[in-house]
Amino acid sequence: MKANPWLLPGVALLVTGGWIAYGKQSAAALEHEITVLTERIRQVRAAGGEEARADGMAELSRKQKDEKIDWKDIAGKMAGMRGGGGMGDMRTMMRLQRLLLEMSAEELGAQLDEIATLDLDDLAKKQLQGMILGSLAEKDPKMVIERFGSEAADENSPWRWSVQMALGKWAEKEPAAAAAWLDKQIAAGKFESKSLDGKNQERVRFEGVLVAQLLKTDPAAAAARVAGLPEDQREDFFKQGFFFQVTPESESSYAKLVRESLPADKVGGVLADTAGNLAQQGGYERVDGFLATAKATDEEKKSIVSQVMERKLSSHGGSKLKVDEIEKARAWGITQSPGVVDKATGEALANTLWRGGDFKTASELALQYHESSGNDEVLASFLKSSQVRHTSIDQALPLIEQIKDPGLREEIRALPQFKK
Repeated sequence: MKANPWLLPGVALLVTGGWIAYGKQSAAALEHEITVLTERIRQVRAAGGEEARADGMAELSRKQKDEKIDWKDIAGKMAGMRGGGGMGDMRTMMRLQRLLLEMSAEELGAQLDEIATLDLDDLAKKQLQGMILGSLAEKDPKMVIERFGSEAADENSPWRWSVQMALGKWAEKEPAAAAAWLDKQIAAGKFESKSLDGKNQERVRFEGVLVAQLLKTDPAAAAARVAGLPEDQREDFFKQGFFFQVTPESESSYAKLVRESLPADKVGGVLADTAGNLAQQGGYERVDGFLATAKATDEEKKSIVSQVMERKLSSHGGSKLKVDEIEKARAWGITQSPGVVDKATGEALANTLWRGGDFKTASELALQYHESSGNDEVLASFLKSSQVRHTSIDQALPLIEQIKDPGLREEIRALPQFKK
């Protein structure tokens, strides 16, 4: 199951924070609860709140509307989590999320007002309000902006993520109004940099969610906003999480925007970073679509294939790479940019050393692919890696002799880390 990144950030927080504490005996039941909730979120997003409630949930909704949320009790559970004492009854927390999902924007606003009156410290109040804002941003993003937008530029605000998401949702419906609001904040100096490098990452993030929506309807307006950013912040703009809002429909406009906004030597890296993240969402097929829609050049493909292979092979976690995953990655890479596959393989094997991998296993695989490919680049990239340089010099020295090209062999032998 795949959670909606826009809706109910509290769900992800509560589930990940409390899953283990909840207890093994209830894991299957809780998984069922989460599955049901996720499906209901999908229904609300696809069909709208009222239609979704009418589709099989009206009776449950009426019962839940009569329930009163005990926010002080919830605050106590949150405090327990912060103190390392676990989440207590996770079913209570999941029922809370259901209640919030069923509420209208006005009802959610009333819950925010109630929390504000409670005799709780500011941190507790903000955490409780943050649990509501994701749902409210889905139903009435403008209300989130009106009530919490004043803290948009505060990097310490726990609400800034929800305000950013709300801006994106508002821009889906009223792009001009959303853009005007952000311009007003910028003009008022809300995003003035306080750092020595003159950058403001909060502005970059807000611009990201706005530009992502403008790309779908008005690419020229999107380009104008990026052009309004200082040149030294544009690369950060494309790398700060903007990728997750790139849809198949906006990929062509996105690639064009990257090429028009950045120096030529930066384009490949940004597109590769985007593709690497898209691979985590939809696998190699998602990247194939991106490459085709973006009309990636051969040079861009080199960067993209290297990055995607590294991300996919690293994403399986742990210290060991499975041979079948390596084979799958190599087979895909060969279809797009065969010249970089061996180098990327060696680098991926070296990366396992950072994760506690065994040098003997990694080096044996490097030798295996070195022999089967007939290409020194697998072993060369493995030996040149910073991972080998910092962990396994003595064990790596004998491998240099396996490199067949005399010039490349001497080049590696001459590297500072291999000099005695």
